[in-house]
Order: sequence, then C-alpha cells, then structure tokens
Amino acid sequence: MNSKFPRRDFLKLMALAPAALAARPLVSALEKARAADAPHILVFVFDAWTAHNLQLHGYPRRTMPNLERFAERCFVYHNHYSTGSFTVPGTASLLTGLYPWTHRAVQLTAGGVAPAHRDHNIFAALAGSHSALGYSQNPYADIFLYQFEKYLDTYLAEGQFNLERRSLSSLPIFKNDAQIAFASFENNIIRNGKGTSGSLFWGMISRLAGLANYAAIRKAHLKQYPTGVPIASGVFLLDDLVDGMTNAIREFDSPTLAYFHVFPPHEPYAPKKEYASLFDDGWVPLEKPTHPLSRARHPWEEILYNRLRYDQYLAAWDAEFARLLDNTLETSGLLDNSIVILTSDHGELFERGEIGHNTFVLSSPVVRVPLLISLPGQSQRTDVHAFTSSVDLLPTIASLVGAPPPAWTEGRLLPGLGGEADPNRAVYSIDAKTASAFSAISQFSISITKQNHRLIHYQYPYYSGFEFYNMEDDPEEMNDLYPSEPALAKQMKDELLQKIEEFNRPYQKK
Repeated sequence: MNSKFPRRDFLKLMALAPAALAARPLVSALEKARAADAPHILVFVFDAWTAHNLQLHGYPRRTMPNLERFAERCFVYHNHYSTGSFTVPGTASLLTGLYPWTHRAVQLTAGGVAPAHRDHNIFAALAGSHSALGYSQNPYADIFLYQFEKYLDTYLAEGQFNLERRSLSSLPIFKNDAQIAFASFENNIIRNGKGTSGSLFWGMISRLAGLANYAAIRKAHLKQYPTGVPIASGVFLLDDLVDGMTNAIREFDSPTLAYFHVFPPHEPYAPKKEYASLFDDGWVPLEKPTHPLSRARHPWEEILYNRLRYDQYLAAWDAEFARLLDNTLETSGLLDNSIVILTSDHGELFERGEIGHNTFVLSSPVVRVPLLISLPGQSQRTDVHAFTSSVDLLPTIASLVGAPPPAWTEGRLLPGLGGEADPNRAVYSIDAKTASAFSAISQFSISITKQNHRLIHYQYPYYSGFEFYNMEDDPEEMNDLYPSEPALAKQMKDELLQKIEEFNRPYQKK
C-alpha cells in the first residue's frame, strides 16, 4: 500500500486474531493482472449536493454553469435517489451497492457497515483490474475507507488538503489509528454523534481550541471568504482542495479507481468573495408549510438566507472544480481514457421549517441527488428520466469495465449503461438514525418511488402517517394525495410495508 496510508505496526498486526489474518486476501500486483488499456474510474462525491438547486434539473438559478457544460458529454440522470438522507447510510450504499437495512450503517455515528459486508465494496469488486485510491474529507465517510483498507493501494487522510485539523483524533498519539480514534473517541466523547458535546470538559476544550484556530485563519482569509472560511474536520480552501485532488490524479501510473468524497457544498456555506453577491435576483421560492416532524422550525427568512448562501457556495465550488475538469482531465486527455462520475451521498433541505439534512423530514430535496457519468471519449449528452438509486452505481461501474456485477449488490445496471428503464421499478430512501444497527428498525422515515409517484411513511412514537405525491404533476410535493386513497397509493403502501417486514424479519424475536 502507498506510504501515504498510516500503517499499523508489526505488533498490532500480530495481535490480530488468526481467523482475521486468514480471511484477509493477499492481492499482489501479479494477481491483479491489470489490463493496460482499462479506463480510469474517477468518482467524485459532493457532500450534501441536492439536484433541486441545479438549473440542469429545473432550478431557476444557474448555480453551476461549468457543471452544465460538462454535462453535455455525460449521461444525466434526472431522478436519481440516495438511499439515505445523511452521510453515513448514503455513503455506505454508494460504496457497497446495498440498502441501509442490509449494510446496517444507519445511525448518526461513525460505526461502519456490518462485519458481514466489509468485503462487499466497490474497491473489492474491481481489485482484479484497478489500483484503488480513497479520499474522504468527511470523517463520517472516511470510516468506510478504514473498513475497506485492505482493498486500497493509496489512502489520503481526511485532513490531507486542510489548512489545519480541528479534530482531537488528529493528534500525534492517534497517528496510526485516526479513523478508530474518530469513531470511538472524537465522535462519542467529543461530538456525541451529533456535532454536540458528549463530554462537558472535553467538548469545551475542543470547541475553544477550534474557535481560536478558526478565528485566526478566518482573519487571514477574510478578503477571500467574507462570510467565513470552509470547514470540514478543519479549515480548508476550495482551491487547495482542487489542487490536492489534481496532484493525486496526475500520479496515476496504472488503471485506477479513485474515490474522492469532498465536503463542498456541505454547510457551513462559504462562498468566495466574487460569488457572495450572486443571485440578488428577487426570486423567492415557493414557501411550504412547516412539517410536523420539523424539530428546528426555522423562520422563513432564515431558510431563504441559507438557501441563498448555499446557491452562492455551489457557484464558488463549480468555478474551482472546473479547473480540475478543464486543466487536469480535458487538457491532459484523461477524459479519453476515464469514466468520470459526479454524484452525492445525500441532498439538502431548505423548506418545511428545515435547513440542511439533520432532519427526519424525507422530502425529495434531501434524497434526490445529481448523477452525471461521462464515458471515455464521450461527446454527446444523454438524458435519463427513469427512477434510479445510489445502489445502482456499483454494479454499473463493474459492468462498464467488464467485471461481473457482484452477486451481493441490491442495485441494477443503470438505464443507458447496460440496464433498461423499468417504470414499475421501486427505489427506496430511508432515515433510521435513531435505530440500532443490531435490531429491527421500528422508528423511521422511509419512501418508495415508482411510476412517477412517491409514497413517504413516517413511523415515530410522536408522529406517524403516510404522504403520497404525483412527482410529474406536483414535483414540489405540495398536494398530498394520500387522504383521497388512490389505488396506486394503496398498492405502493402494501409494497412498502412488505419491504419493511422483509428487512426486519431476521431481527424479530422468536
């Protein structure tokens, strides 16, 4: 493995259980037998990127013009849904091709996928043909790279391109196990799994140290970032992030599967100066009623302000990322020998009393995400309007490079890339952040989408019910048809309840 990966020492390896050592596949360069003409696969995941704020999908503001230009040489999927509404389940499904109730990474913590699925990932699926590089700027997604370590040839630490790291798990004492330190120490003791403090003392120390560092860095970059400097686990600059990924790509010396999970446009929304005054256009989106499950109940003015900052941040990120597309991929000729994929782990919500994605509300903007796929040498755009799921990405990538789609995956080949559009196909999204990874899921927000309709089921002690929307006639989900009891709603309800019973069955007490 590349030396950028912090290796565990010999004693730690010897301490591992013999069974674990025996199960570890020894994949050598010869065994991989990589084909010299195989395409690179570049997967870029933009965290908290919703399809609803892109003109490409009907938004009135042109937030990402460079992305639209790139889309003219892509397969553009207009109704693509993440399986989860926040990083942990959404990322796990992207990497494993499994729904959250199968991989069991459902909580708002960094626990990882179930042990039975640690070998079920995209890096394992392509181990015979591609080198693997993994980078996640989000520590909640980085934990999956830790789990899939044995399939990575190069690992880039989550703070690799930051100006500084605010997390205590980045201290030298944790240098060999930063991911475990984050999962067990930082996330539980400092953040308590929710960005809040689990410990009064350590939480206060962490916040004070972080605020002091941030204040100094923000002052140094105030002219460039007037509303604040971007933050992931630490402060970073958009251009540094793009430069870091660019340099990593330029080091490819064999067919490579590269997974880049970046924080923009995740909050805090931090547009650069030249974009912080964009969209003073007087446009006001449709105001939607506050949802009964909204915990924050943000005022409408606050929602509008944050939507504006999000749109400006999209524009700033679009301009920076365009440098990678134009200078690194286009100019170098890499686009002629690369499959390039742009997508997200989940969306973002600016409606119904909610801002962001830490919500139980499962409206479309928090789970409907962009998906653009450019094949080697592609020069024309193909629009696909069939409903698709993030679990489809893994089997499709495998198929595109001539590998059989793994038997474990719960996804299908994407329409236009080996698969066929199926109007009767159901895709699912779920929020089960309060559930245990080891028992039946009894509290949830879950949706089923098919035949241009979407049924959402909420099941909590303090609120339960169904909502049903016609996505073709009512894409804003304003007219709940469920009370009128249409036949399709009953059919989809029966199908959804059957799916819930099916995935809970192994955990029911006998």
